Amino acid sequence: MWRTIAAALVLSTAITLSACDPRPAANRSTPRPIVRMSTSETTVLSTFLNLREFSVQLTDIGDSEKRLIALQQGSVDLAVATADVTYLAFNGLLADRSQPMDKLRGIALLHSAAVHLLARPGANPGRGFRGMRVVLGNPVGANEALGERLINSMGIARSEIRGEFLPRGVAVERLLKGEVDAAIVIGRPPQDPVVRALHGGARLLDIDGPEIDHLRSYYPLLGRMLIPRGTYPGQDVPVHTIGVDLLLVCRADLDSKLVYELTRAYFEEGENLRNETDPQRAPAVVIPLHPGAARYYREREVSR
Repeated sequence: MWRTIAAALVLSTAITLSACDPRPAANRSTPRPIVRMSTSETTVLSTFLNLREFSVQLTDIGDSEKRLIALQQGSVDLAVATADVTYLAFNGLLADRSQPMDKLRGIALLHSAAVHLLARPGANPGRGFRGMRVVLGNPVGANEALGERLINSMGIARSEIRGEFLPRGVAVERLLKGEVDAAIVIGRPPQDPVVRALHGGARLLDIDGPEIDHLRSYYPLLGRMLIPRGTYPGQDVPVHTIGVDLLLVCRADLDSKLVYELTRAYFEEGENLRNETDPQRAPAVVIPLHPGAARYYREREVSR
C-alpha cells in the first residue's frame, strides 16, 4: 500500500512540474533545423546565429562564384552573393561555366556594398597603378573578381601590377607598413578596416571617370555610389565610387516552410538589420524568388 501511495505521489509531482514548465513540448524534443550558410557579412551572419529557431553552420568556401557553385551542388543551403555574379551564374554567362545554375533562388536583396580604394600614406597613384603592389580584394569576400575588373577597366593588365588577395585586416596592416601601395575593400560603409587605415594616414580615393562607364558596359549591375561626407574620419567631401547589391540566395529545393521562416525571422527578429536591409527593396532580386520567400512578401503586403 505504501508503495502504491509513493508511486502516486511521484506521478503527481511529475505531472505538476510538467504543467508548470512554460516551454512548449516541441521545443524540448524537436531538434532545430540545421542550415548550412556561407557568408563573410558579419551583420547578416550574427543575425542568423542569434535566431532561436535554427542551428546555423558557417562554411567558408570563398567568393560569390564559389558559394553559388556550392548551392548548385547542394553542399550549402544559404549564401550571400553579389547580384552581378548571381545573375551571370543563373543565366550560364560566367566566363568558365556555360551551364546555367538553375537551382539558385533568391530570398532578399540585402544592401549595396561599396568599393573602397585605399592608398598607403605617401603613395601617389594619380599617374596610375602600373608597377604598384595592389591588394585586389578579400579571398573569401563577396566578389573576389571585382578588384581585378576595376584595374582592367583603367586599361591596366593584371601583369602590369603586383596584385594579390588578402583578408581585409591583413591588407590594411600591410598598407600602413608600406608593404603594399593600394588596397581594395568591398563592403557597406562604414567599414572598420577602412577606419583603421584612415586613422593610420591612408587615403580614400575617388573611383570615377570614363573607366567606370567602360566597366558598367560589361557589368551593368554595378552602379555608381557616393560615400557621403563624414562617413569616415577626416572625410570632408563625398567620395565617388562604384557598388553592387548583395543578395541572400538559397537552393531551389530547400523546403518552402523553412525558407518562409528564415525570411520572416530575418526581417522580424533581426535586431541589427533595421538600417541594413530595406524591406520594400528586398524582393527585387535578379533571379526568381524562392516560393517560401515570395509567400512571406505577399503576406506582409496583405497585412499592411
